[in-house]
Amino acid sequence: MGIEWIYPYIRIYLFVLPLLIIGTAQVFANDYTRLAVYDPVGDQWHDILAELAETPEQRQIGLMHRQYLADNHGMLFIYDQEKPLSFWMKNTYISLDIIYFSGNGDWVSTASNTIPQSLTTYPSIAPAQFVLELPAGHASRLNIGAGSKLMMKDCNMLKSGLDFVPCYR
Repeated sequence: MGIEWIYPYIRIYLFVLPLLIIGTAQVFANDYTRLAVYDPVGDQWHDILAELAETPEQRQIGLMHRQYLADNHGMLFIYDQEKPLSFWMKNTYISLDIIYFSGNGDWVSTASNTIPQSLTTYPSIAPAQFVLELPAGHASRLNIGAGSKLMMKDCNMLKSGLDFVPCYR
């Protein structure tokens, strides 16, 4: 008995492995973009690397089931138009700051230090089109509040409709 018995398993492995890799890539295929948030107190811009949640499915999952979110990293939720928005922390294991911005990038409101896995809702105080989730405490540390602005830094991400401010080329 030779090793011929293994050939069918190798063929299956070589067929299934690429499918697993492609499938895994699709699960983690959200785009990332570089953002800047204006700090009116320090009169400076702070860079943020944000994962984009553009589709209803991406927005529904958001940062659920994540165990960690690095400093100056977050998720930007993008909606087609301004409307009253409200978020909750169901299945979200880390405390976040939820920051709402209008369609032109102006700060609307912030829900700071949210309670992980809570069903409490955190609504915007006015209609918003963009929501930036950052690790808890970042809104305060970066002085995000009245007078703050959201700006895209990646010109190739303007396909998302975030063309309300100039991007850097």
